[in-house]
Amino acid sequence: MGLIVVRHALSTWNMDGRWQGQADPPLAAQGEAQARAAAAAVGSVDLVVTSDLERARRTGALLAPGVAAREVRELREFDVGAWSGLTRAQIEAEWPGEVALFDAGRLSAPPGGEPRAAFEARVGTAARVVAGLVGETGAARTLVVTHGGVIRIWARIQGRPDAHVAHLCGYEAEDKGGTVVLLTPVDLRPAPPGRPGPPPEPAY
Repeated sequence: MGLIVVRHALSTWNMDGRWQGQADPPLAAQGEAQARAAAAAVGSVDLVVTSDLERARRTGALLAPGVAAREVRELREFDVGAWSGLTRAQIEAEWPGEVALFDAGRLSAPPGGEPRAAFEARVGTAARVVAGLVGETGAARTLVVTHGGVIRIWARIQGRPDAHVAHLCGYEAEDKGGTVVLLTPVDLRPAPPGRPGPPPEPAY
């Protein structure tokens, strides 16, 4: 049984460079257009599984219109606590040096945010929930739409290098005995017209 696990399209806060975490901004107009254009690359799927946050739910609906969807709360992004809604510069101004500590894995949690260990455990749970849904429905091909932080941890659990996951990027995967194994990197982003501009600042 095949799966494709991808990050949602651009949200309004991505466009502003604001950290989202578990806040729920919608897709930006550019994100909506990107997801529609990427639907052909997804191909035929029998099941859509998404985070319960709007940017993931809407991306799933655009990538696989008309396909039954299931929402999984455990697929939510990392909770960045007090940093939610702020740009990197604003966070740095209020909490000097803590973003660098966070990026280096030396800060267990942002102020009021989710501890890293709890997040990693939640991602492991999410992977098992997805595998269970695939098995329950018997879907031959499944689309999973989640968040960049979730996919990074999911890949890290499976021994893959830690790398930023761009919007509409992720992995082709397989359900191997009730375990979703990420296999081949996939990039669904449509080619931009003309010279591409700089990407939005990465943000949770």
